[in-house]
Amino acid sequence: MGAHLTAYLGTGARPRGDCTRARRGRSRRSPGAAIESERRLSPTNLQAPRRFGPLRDKHSRPYLVTAGLSMMGDNIEHVITYWVLWQVFASPWLVGFQVISHWLPFLMFSVLFGSLAEKYDCRRIIQIAQGLFAFVSLAWGLLFLTGTLEMWSACVLLVLHGCAGALWGPAEQLMLHDFAEPRELPSAVRLNATFKSLGVLAGPVVGSVLMLLLGPTFGILANILFYLPMTVLMLRTPSPATPAAASCAARRSRSWTPRGCCAPWAGTRCWWA
Repeated sequence: MGAHLTAYLGTGARPRGDCTRARRGRSRRSPGAAIESERRLSPTNLQAPRRFGPLRDKHSRPYLVTAGLSMMGDNIEHVITYWVLWQVFASPWLVGFQVISHWLPFLMFSVLFGSLAEKYDCRRIIQIAQGLFAFVSLAWGLLFLTGTLEMWSACVLLVLHGCAGALWGPAEQLMLHDFAEPRELPSAVRLNATFKSLGVLAGPVVGSVLMLLLGPTFGILANILFYLPMTVLMLRTPSPATPAAASCAARRSRSWTPRGCCAPWAGTRCWWA
């Protein structure tokens, strides 16, 4: 008996009673608590996302603000041009076309413009979209100033404005990966939607104030200024051909990094850093 007990203890095994008590002790711990403990100890959760972190970050904050200003300019143009078109033509048919021409390009070309944003430089796509927004506002202002506005020219400008919005949307959302840290990306997506919604809300108010202070002609020309901040920001953001972007692409082969060119959290420096 003693020899058997010595051999049993020599193997490092515990008596049956100890094993039973250990299993009972583990059974008191719920599976959810074990999962939560492992999640807290995970290396990926050592730094929890900050509340409103993208707004505190000097890299992503300018991008969110300029996106909101561009959306505000979009809706300022709606207010001024819709009011002028009704004063000039008083056409119920044109009122319906204003809404259709704005949203139909989103429905028809969103997949195409999304693939362009995935394949090509999002900075250039955003610049083209902002330039198209500004061109349409300038064309409206010249037509109002010269009194040469006609039905066909109004329809063309309405369609171009809708195409600019559809082109801008996918690239603008995809560029969030370049300006926000991975752990704060969900917050950046929510804040981006919030800023754009604020632009939709404040645009009609600012557009009405511009019409009251400057009139519709100079109000629509002043609207071009709302598209400049994001255009300048994209011009100052490093190109994918720079060494900083090359190092970012090299790191992407080893771990998850953004697809774009300016990734300050990944070690590359932006122009404002």
